Amino acid sequence: MVQMSTSSRKALVFVVTFVSYGLYHASRKSLSGVKSSIKADWLSNTSGHEPLFANEADAKHFLGSLDAIFMAAYAAALFFWGWLGDRLNPKYVVAAGMIGSAITLTLFGTIPKWLNFYHAPYYVITYIAFGLVQACGWPSEIAIMANWFGKGNRGFVMGVWAACQPVGNIFGSIFTAMVLPLGYEYTFLLNSVLIAVGAIVVVTAIDSSPNEEQEAGVEANSNEPHHNFHGEPISLFKAILLPGVLAYCICNACLKLVNYAFFFWLPLYLTDAYHWEESQADQLSIWYDFGGIIGSVLGGYITDKMGKRSPLIVAMLMCSIGSLYFYAHVGPYMFWNALVMTTVGVTVSGPYNLIVGSISIDLGSQPALAGNTQAMSTVSGLLDGTGSAGSAIGQLFIPIIQDDLGWKAVFYVFMLLNGFAILAILKRCIIDMKSLRKLRSGEESPLLNDGEGGEHED
Repeated sequence: MVQMSTSSRKALVFVVTFVSYGLYHASRKSLSGVKSSIKADWLSNTSGHEPLFANEADAKHFLGSLDAIFMAAYAAALFFWGWLGDRLNPKYVVAAGMIGSAITLTLFGTIPKWLNFYHAPYYVITYIAFGLVQACGWPSEIAIMANWFGKGNRGFVMGVWAACQPVGNIFGSIFTAMVLPLGYEYTFLLNSVLIAVGAIVVVTAIDSSPNEEQEAGVEANSNEPHHNFHGEPISLFKAILLPGVLAYCICNACLKLVNYAFFFWLPLYLTDAYHWEESQADQLSIWYDFGGIIGSVLGGYITDKMGKRSPLIVAMLMCSIGSLYFYAHVGPYMFWNALVMTTVGVTVSGPYNLIVGSISIDLGSQPALAGNTQAMSTVSGLLDGTGSAGSAIGQLFIPIIQDDLGWKAVFYVFMLLNGFAILAILKRCIIDMKSLRKLRSGEESPLLNDGEGGEHED
């Protein structure tokens, strides 16, 4: 086997984990990109089956319920997989989730169409299973990245890496638009094949930590635990009591609801509100994700230079309230829609990626842990799990608000939620702003402990 340098191995880990979690997100895009098509199929009797629903409103509410149960299952499983990820080899947890996603996604979206088998309980059960296995990815991917990449330039590195989510969304939308003319069932099948292949690459191409091979040898010879890291895994209760964790959990519960509402509903909104073709809506929706990439990368770079993250996150969220207002009133003009949608992505998806990426590692490696490296997956699972729980609740109410009050009211609710997200971390932001002022005046050392928990010195 060819020996690789440490820098080459780090680059390989970055690329493989980036692509693998991008595939996780691309697979989630399967349903959101074909909601109009699958809704029409459920309401049709031309395929030799009775309509699954009596009217369009019932079908739309069921789609909202599927989004909600996915997020609920995903949230519940994040706590478990985060806890387990600190106790097992994380790359195998990632790969298991990818294989499980391939199986459950095919069962949900492809098999019913092929077998002319349409039953609401079947859709519910398979989509719950899809949510459970999807949760394997994020906490363990974060743990792998934390093992390989240290504190220096962490915000920029994780800002770039966390862009795997919007990049995955973009490619998921492109895959969907390309394959949709063949039938919506093939969009599920294609994403299933891609994520299954990705699982093989994860297992064969990377190590979970720089010393995995040596640790595996130690385990084989002396029956010691596989991970030779410092400290012991911590409980969820201890994790939530760590400084900054609860505040960011509350913030993420509000922000992830808004971010995933765009993820789940943006193509359908564009189709319903402006009567654009579904493939056009899928392609246009990628501008939100382009904005997320910009916000994630620039946000990580700027917060590294600042030495604090919360002030920029609060500033971005304040800007998001204005950008959401403008987007609610932009009208049926594709150019302006794409432009304002991009700013929404910068100010909503950008800070979300910073929180679940850079700040997850900051919180999971903060001084309060006294060098314990076996808390990373637990803390990131807790942070993302509470965000997913908030998102699950929101997906139930979005179709109800839209039916009763219209799409503009939905965007006003998003603005309110981002206001709550600001309030959740406002105290942290004020403390960090005071610390930055003292630093500029020379009253503090430049080697500051980040208020979110990590340290930003190289």
